[in-house]
Amino acid sequence: MAAVHPNLYHRSRRLQSHIVHVANLSSAAEHIGARSIMDRRVFLKATSAAGALAWLAPRHLTAQTSTVSNSYVSSVLFIVDPALTGLSQADRDILFRINSAANPAQQAAIYPQSVASGDPRPDGIVLWTRVEPTVQGSPSNDMLAWQISSDPNFAAASILVEGVAILSRDKDSTVKFSVANSVLKPFTNFYFRFLYNQVPSRTGRFKTLPLATASLAQLKLGQIVCQDFGNGFYNALDFLAQEEVDFVVHLGDYIYETIASANFQSNPVRSVPPFPTGGVTPQNLDDYRHLYKVYRSDPNQQAVHERFSYILLWDDHEFANDCHGDFHPDNNTAPNTSSTPQPALRQAANQAWSEFGLADTPFNPNAGWESSIQLYRTFSFGTLAQLIVTDERLYRDGPPCGSNLIGQRYFSPGCGEMENKNRTMLGLTQRQWFINQLTSTRATWKLWANEVMLMQLKLALLYIDLDQWDGYQEERNLILNAVKHGNIKNFVALTGDLHTFLAGYLKPTSIIRLRPPSASSSWSAQSPPPTSPRRSTPLSLSPPAPFPPSRCASPLTSSRTSSPPPTRGSSSGTPPPTATPSSPSPPPS
Repeated sequence: MAAVHPNLYHRSRRLQSHIVHVANLSSAAEHIGARSIMDRRVFLKATSAAGALAWLAPRHLTAQTSTVSNSYVSSVLFIVDPALTGLSQADRDILFRINSAANPAQQAAIYPQSVASGDPRPDGIVLWTRVEPTVQGSPSNDMLAWQISSDPNFAAASILVEGVAILSRDKDSTVKFSVANSVLKPFTNFYFRFLYNQVPSRTGRFKTLPLATASLAQLKLGQIVCQDFGNGFYNALDFLAQEEVDFVVHLGDYIYETIASANFQSNPVRSVPPFPTGGVTPQNLDDYRHLYKVYRSDPNQQAVHERFSYILLWDDHEFANDCHGDFHPDNNTAPNTSSTPQPALRQAANQAWSEFGLADTPFNPNAGWESSIQLYRTFSFGTLAQLIVTDERLYRDGPPCGSNLIGQRYFSPGCGEMENKNRTMLGLTQRQWFINQLTSTRATWKLWANEVMLMQLKLALLYIDLDQWDGYQEERNLILNAVKHGNIKNFVALTGDLHTFLAGYLKPTSIIRLRPPSASSSWSAQSPPPTSPRRSTPLSLSPPAPFPPSRCASPLTSSRTSSPPPTRGSSSGTPPPTATPSSPSPPPS
């Protein structure tokens, strides 16, 4: 392949937009070309933090004059002529050539995790794939071609965008980048694929968001949570892949950090292969990568990723059960205990999630674990709905009553620390951002992508799980009072984690815990005065036609299928009741 053309545009020289104009190349040539010829790998890295470049099909070049989105942290750079990559026409022919004899076995060998997309925008998308390192070589070497089309068959006239990306072993040969251009029209389906060594990936489909000012008649969201690999074959995902939803929201626990927990993985229907380090829980970055590769090898999982864009967040198992910050409460390897901070392992979990996740969340290896990645963000579905995504693990305080399982974290009578008004799950910065988003949106429906149960959950006088919002009641009350006093209508929390189906109303709560009334050993309960349930209107995402409270199908999800076993979730909201699909599954460790 040819060396890079000397007349290249270096990103440090007068780059004012995502479009690189020919007129700007000459000065860069003085800086680069007069001294040396860069190879194309260095060129791609120098011109784009995304490690990729793009160009429009000739018939769409006029789109370059339109506004290009700045909503992504780091988007692929567009160039006006693919020759500016330094790749000759012969090089590009090789990269984009398709062997007509290519078969599914070759596809699976080259792209073992298939393709995926996420974080849609009105004019953009995040695209993802991984090329198996053991099959990399000539003629593509470390260059991966990709295309976006309006046609699933990629007829020549339908191809809108093409580009090249660099494969890096530093990222486990994953490729993830954000593409934004006005040629991608709002609330429209598009198709994408990757090409390596003349073998195309399976075709993926994505849908762009509507414009923020658009008026939608309805919105259909699929919801997925808690997909322990050993507990099932993701059969419901096969059904979800056949549905017509607009987007899929994954509320966390995409992976489970344990592969043979005696608590809930003792009799798996299928097994995760051993970790590279040989441990029983992840010990480093390669172990976390191993989990993502195994989980995304499932064909039903791949089918949903190929058909719908994900809005993805994490919960605890992407690092460790009931984690908070860099603390790993369970399944520790000596000498670590529940009170031992593990910043290097937390950082490894952050990096693996960034590499295999589908969010526009760059990972900064030079920052500490608490700031190397930021998950919280928002999505606007026209004037109909706004989805606010929060991170409820990275910034939270530890459990209020201790780290022991029974009596402290689970089935707990409570403790005085629960009344500490400074306790936080969101962290002060994120909490203020969340409340600002919630109170400023003009969308009809305010949706919260919330990781753990928001409603109070008790058995008699015992709190079932203080890892949930019951352990952070003062902050919960602060948020719900902001909703109440701000007269915020149609607020719905879409919730994961609990492995069951629940729907209900949200309201501020008083802390009820067992207290010894005297020096004797007997106990009594201190209860708040009774309150009346809040009046509300039923849930519908089309400004609403009421349905009876007994109805279980939610317009937020596809009507044909519930979230897949072994996924599970809970949903709660105020004022409308919600229904979040799930199927029973053994509890987490």
